[in-house]
This record gives sequence, C-alpha cells and structure tokens, in this order.
Amino acid sequence: MKPLAIWAVGVVAAFAGLTAVTGATRDTEQVFVVVDTSQPMVGVLNRVPLELDRIDDREHTEFALATVGATSSSIHGYQSDLEWVSTEAFRPCSFEGINAFPDASSADERILVTNAQSIADCSTDELDGWTVVELR
Repeated sequence: MKPLAIWAVGVVAAFAGLTAVTGATRDTEQVFVVVDTSQPMVGVLNRVPLELDRIDDREHTEFALATVGATSSSIHGYQSDLEWVSTEAFRPCSFEGINAFPDASSADERILVTNAQSIADCSTDELDGWTVVELR
C-alpha cells in the first residue's frame, strides 16, 4: 500500500507542477471594453459596474475601458482591472468611430456593453468582430 501512496503523491505533484508552469508562461490576453453611454442606456446604466466586474474576473487578462455615445472618450488603458467612473447617459446614440480607439486595434477581444434599445436605434455597421453584451 505504501508504494501506491508514494506513486499517487508523485503523480499529483507532477500535475501541480505542470499546471503552475503552464499558468506562469501563458500569454496575457488584452480585452478592450466599451460602455455605451447614450440616452437609451438611462434605465440600465446602474448595471454597468456589475457587468464590468463579471468581465474582469478573467485571469491573465488586461483590460482597457472607454465610453461611446455621440462623443467617445478613453477611461483607462490596459491594466489588470476595469475601473468604472460613474457617468450619466445623455448623449445621442452612435457607435461611429468605435474602432478608432488606439487600444481597439491591439485588442485580442473587443466587448461593447449596451442594451437592445441602443442596438435598435444605432447603426451597428462598425461592430463586426465585437462581442456585444446587452444589459436588460
């Protein structure tokens, strides 16, 4: 029985070591997140922090954050967490220029946080390749 226990401990230790090495050498993924701050978002803007929390639970990932509406602005460049700055939804809806952010071009994944009303009201021509998260 003792040789079996020694063998089992050795196998577990080998897999633990392999997991540690794999995790330590994995490349960091860059995710660019844009929050729609247009007028149609008024009713769901309070849900944005919870959604950003869900998104930034990923490991080995850096996040850049921006807002988009009639005008667009960058909140922060790539870092380990999404840091939301509370804002009001007052702008007309527009996704024009969403791909013009410098961080968008280098991102491994691009995510837009919006709602169904904005998607219905705005042109979505520039959202090809984007993951769209609809808040309800």
